[in-house]
Amino acid sequence: MVVLSMSFEDEIKEFVKTVPGKLEHIDSEETTKIALITPFLRLMGYDTTNPAEVKAEYTADVGTKQGEKVDFAILEDGEPIIFIECKSAANDLNTDNISQLYRYFSITDIQIGLLTNGVKYKFFTTGADNNRMDEKPFLDIDLLKLTKKDIKELEKFKKVNFDIDEVVSRADNLKYRNLIKKTLLQEFENPSDEFIKAIGKQVYDGILTQNVKERFGTIISVAVTEIINERINKTLNDAVANNETQQEDNNNVEDAEEYLDEEGVITTDTEKEGYFIVKSIASEVIDSNRVAIRDRKHYCNILFDNNQRYPIVRFYFNNEDHLRVEFYDEITLTSNGGKKGEKVDINEVSDLYNYKERILKVVNQYLAM
Repeated sequence: MVVLSMSFEDEIKEFVKTVPGKLEHIDSEETTKIALITPFLRLMGYDTTNPAEVKAEYTADVGTKQGEKVDFAILEDGEPIIFIECKSAANDLNTDNISQLYRYFSITDIQIGLLTNGVKYKFFTTGADNNRMDEKPFLDIDLLKLTKKDIKELEKFKKVNFDIDEVVSRADNLKYRNLIKKTLLQEFENPSDEFIKAIGKQVYDGILTQNVKERFGTIISVAVTEIINERINKTLNDAVANNETQQEDNNNVEDAEEYLDEEGVITTDTEKEGYFIVKSIASEVIDSNRVAIRDRKHYCNILFDNNQRYPIVRFYFNNEDHLRVEFYDEITLTSNGGKKGEKVDINEVSDLYNYKERILKVVNQYLAM
């Protein structure tokens, strides 16, 4: 009998289903640890029964407070790599809770701190001052409001995937990206005076009186709603077109006809960024001018020597909330003799750097031909 293992996404979704029922019976921090936090750590691949891997009540001497305890420490080779401060599920995680983690950072070499009440998980790292914890979490996840992006970010913290250097290097960008998104959403829903002035000065020649600013506040909110709706409609239309033509699964990269000029193709900034990253990586072994971009309506090809027979990668970036890359270092042949690579989901374009070896591998294969 073959037992199929569940994906991480399926595992965490199953776990989340159990949370509401448990919350009805949780009335303390200790019960929160037992019912929610410890099972979560096991889900992430950590052996909570092994004190050499997960140490409860880890002693962290902080200043004059000797023997202060951290609820959990994740250890690697006997050294803590993650501190976890736990609170009751009834606690909404406030500034006082964060200050406890802050003290631990100030006296130890820890780089990742986690504050949780079993439902909300706030991840912190060192800020501009490497001896102090950043006051803003770089990742803020609510299990009861879990998104696909959250799941992808959490998966990086699984024991088998965890790379502390990679997490720390990405943390700053992730934090500011989330803060910018949150700020923009607030401005879109209720534009501040400063935001209205910034937009108004670019489109209005007159004096921005209070009446004009109030009028522009409404116009900005309506305009943003229209932009969002237009993007949603475009995404839906693209999805329908993809489904009708089965474009993504049946493309033949050796079919020269696919590269005829096509109306309505716009190479996005995301595709351009990806192209320049691939060029930068490939420049380690070839002249970067040998890396070319050919855009299509449903995907964007990055080619070796501008030859459709030699694809390096293919971007599926039309839906910027779901970025996919097809790699051609390992291929299978389709029924009509075309090449089919492996499609991989990425969170942001800069993740392409994580696939440097695969990109260089296919470039070197073409060089050897």
